[in-house]
Amino acid sequence: MKTFQLKTLSVFLSALGAFSYSSVAQAQLMFSQYVDGSNNKKGLEIYNPDGTTVNLADYEIQQFNNGGTAKTATFRLQGTLASKQKFLVGRSELQTELGNKVHQVAALSFNGDDAVVLVYKGTPVDRFGRIGERPEAGWGTAVSSLGNSFKRIETENPALSIDPTAAFDLDHSWTAWANRNDFTNLSGTTTQPPIETVSCSSSDTPIADLATSAQNQTYTVRGVITADYRYANGFSGFYVQTPDTKARANVSNAIFVYIPNSSTVKGGQIGDEVILRGRLTSYQNQLQIDQLQQDIQTCNSNMANQVQPISLELPFSSLTGGSTHSPQRYQGMLVKLPQTLTVSENYNYGRYGELSLSLGRLYIPTNLYPALSPEAKALAQKNLLSKIIFDDGYNNQNRTPWLPTNFSAANTLRSGYQLKNVEGILEYRFNGWRVQPVLGRTQPEVIAQTNPRQNIITKNANHIRVASFNVLNYDNGATGFPTERGANTQAEFDKQHRKIVSALKSIDADVYGLMEIANNGYGPNSAIAHLTSALGPDWKYVIPENLDRLGNDVIAVAIIYNSKRVKSLNKAVVLDLGDKNRTTLAQTFQAVRGNKTFTVIPNHLKSKGCSGVDANSSNADQNDGQGCWNPTRVKAVDQIVQWLAKNPTQVPKQNALLVGDMNSYAKEAPILAFEKANYKVLLNDAKVGQGAQAYSYVFGVASDANGNGGAGNLDHAIADADLYPKVVRTFAWHINADEPTVLDYNEEYKTDEQKALFYSEDAYRSSDHDPVIVDLDLNGKDSNQPNDNQKSPIFDFLSQLMEWISQLFKRS
Repeated sequence: MKTFQLKTLSVFLSALGAFSYSSVAQAQLMFSQYVDGSNNKKGLEIYNPDGTTVNLADYEIQQFNNGGTAKTATFRLQGTLASKQKFLVGRSELQTELGNKVHQVAALSFNGDDAVVLVYKGTPVDRFGRIGERPEAGWGTAVSSLGNSFKRIETENPALSIDPTAAFDLDHSWTAWANRNDFTNLSGTTTQPPIETVSCSSSDTPIADLATSAQNQTYTVRGVITADYRYANGFSGFYVQTPDTKARANVSNAIFVYIPNSSTVKGGQIGDEVILRGRLTSYQNQLQIDQLQQDIQTCNSNMANQVQPISLELPFSSLTGGSTHSPQRYQGMLVKLPQTLTVSENYNYGRYGELSLSLGRLYIPTNLYPALSPEAKALAQKNLLSKIIFDDGYNNQNRTPWLPTNFSAANTLRSGYQLKNVEGILEYRFNGWRVQPVLGRTQPEVIAQTNPRQNIITKNANHIRVASFNVLNYDNGATGFPTERGANTQAEFDKQHRKIVSALKSIDADVYGLMEIANNGYGPNSAIAHLTSALGPDWKYVIPENLDRLGNDVIAVAIIYNSKRVKSLNKAVVLDLGDKNRTTLAQTFQAVRGNKTFTVIPNHLKSKGCSGVDANSSNADQNDGQGCWNPTRVKAVDQIVQWLAKNPTQVPKQNALLVGDMNSYAKEAPILAFEKANYKVLLNDAKVGQGAQAYSYVFGVASDANGNGGAGNLDHAIADADLYPKVVRTFAWHINADEPTVLDYNEEYKTDEQKALFYSEDAYRSSDHDPVIVDLDLNGKDSNQPNDNQKSPIFDFLSQLMEWISQLFKRS
């Protein structure tokens, strides 16, 4: 069925912004061939039926896709076209097939149901297809326009103007090729338009003027090549920059020159002052020169010292280009960042070679301040201005990371590390400002001492240790692989299992509250049974009475415990929080030493993702940093508080400790609701936790456009008023959040060499969340004391040493 958007012609012309009906003196150019070959070999041949040579710069091709009435692409033509000659515009794929028979390369992206219009000085003079219509089966009755190439029947175009919204009669004006890929149909007489020869004596347009120059026009540009990415898997081009002595202040003096791999254009190297001529256009919001039609002319060699890296300090004053210290002012230029910068995120490091750098670690605003508070807004703005991406100089994916030298599972690059002497080209690519290194220049220094891997804080034998651990969709494949959310193969699961077991054994907790474990029951083949058995015969898991599984989600929470250190007391109880939050579980334990009780309640609240949310409901993202489903999480907290108020495990004193992935940062509404109910949020507590520096997760530094990315803790340990005085310390063990994702168990996108290089059977990157650990002194006095996690291992060691010496003297 054909669909057409009915509008009057005047409305069309207004919407298209531009079509006018001025009179035209000569016979018009016309489309003579429509090429829609396979594998993107697309092109449009243009014929000049007039008796005089035509300036092609007066013409452009406009493309209207999917029945739309707004232009999706515009291609201004170049050169001149002599009388009775033809000019072929085609994609680079067609140029690869036909060579110099393609006179102008353009990124045509039409299909047989998209309209293309030939426009002369704003007036439409020819077309293929009909603007505003998207025919389901294509245009034409004898042969469909979909998946075919066509030759024009008419040889003249007397029209002064046309109505591109009028019905299109393909059968009357066009005849189909017998084979859409038989490019011999293009063997008619063609002409290569004369090219304006460029030499070192040619006049040029200063690069600084190009930012305000008309695009899709041809310019002559002169500058020094500062970075050359014309190597395998590079960016197919180079940057040229005006020498320092001729540069204009407070504007960009550099531009990218794009030379596709299919081009025969050559010449120039880093340090050469060159002159070239090409079209000014924009790609990914960055200006560039393309469509060079002659080799690059070198005018002076050894000019590298004429362009010195300009000092670029963070933060920027603006990202909009309205100030002298916005990134636009340095775009394309060789820069050096004089500050020592912190790696705030390495999520895409293994996949795309990207690191997010900033002035110190960036924190999620709502981890420190309530949503929409002046402080949260100010921090979000500061985050935006204080970060930049440091790339790897390559355009392909899944390379072995280049920093530090000989990167591996044992030689990692963690968030919190610092980089010194970063330099390269400042550019805008893939929706972000980034510094692209220049191969051959100084490699930045990696400072690992600012956030090294640390051993777990030693547990005092007289204390009870409880840990919260998100085990990253741990699924043993009881019903086969791939699993719904976890490992795709047995080999992947075996790797994941070994890393998680290593982490659990290192933490040495007495009780673990687990999140994201496969919800496949409690039998001998279940995920919880498989994991528990790996810890040894002393370990048991909690089985809720009369339940085959916990809730209806694919994943669930669970509790495992060391039966030699604690024993379960009374029955485990559950709270169904509805279809969005996972079912909550509570179990009271009694310490074997001292017989004191405490209750562990693991939770996993609804995620922040917006899948399935009603865009008009309060659960939609309110642009306050709290993500989607925030009221649903708050409702769950209210239910949990009311449930615990009824003492569901029926013990004299609950000493409740809620642990888990709350999908809420420390100052977001769900966590504030716990505090309002007189619960203590431990990890962020300045006395027993890590205060303002607490985090268990790193997300969104590069991707969040509102400054809400950074480090924060979605994972929490929350104590009731009775238990809080018994808390010795709470800390996140940073084995996961700071590690590159490429070190996890997944085997996708990795070569066999990388699989071996990136994997180690240790705790690091066993999950994406850090475990949160709570040490309790249930037998002593109220034990709250200032908590310095860096000094805790030494403090514990010295305490134990003094106790040993004391016992030694007693024996003597």
